[in-house]
Amino acid sequence: MWMSLGDRIRKFLGDDPKKLVDELLKSMKEEYGAIPYIAKSMSKRRPEAFIFNASQNLFITKQPKAVSQKTAELLAIAAATAIGCEYCIDFHIEAAMHLGVSQDEIFDAIMIAGLISQSSKLAVSLRKLDRVSPPDSR
Repeated sequence: MWMSLGDRIRKFLGDDPKKLVDELLKSMKEEYGAIPYIAKSMSKRRPEAFIFNASQNLFITKQPKAVSQKTAELLAIAAATAIGCEYCIDFHIEAAMHLGVSQDEIFDAIMIAGLISQSSKLAVSLRKLDRVSPPDSR
């Protein structure tokens, strides 16, 4: 009998994904030192979606292929800083410190991300200004 991908996933998860959700939350607590707010909310509202989101997060940040976990957390801090996600910055600073990342390393990641973010905003805005009033015409 033919089954859609959704049906196959539901069959894989079973009728009650609670056991897998609990295991993933436990792993997050151990790996990060805390359970992210997003994980708490998603696991209650949509356990199936949480399972796949959590799996992706754990593999990308906790089992990266080419960089260490510490580097992955520094990258997360830098990305969160660049996009200005206050909650992500807080969480990933704590997660990095849980892994033994120093405050100096975190500071460097924040400063580099801030500089790149600032440069990005200036590059876009100054190009827009130059379209209206080219620098040569002043």
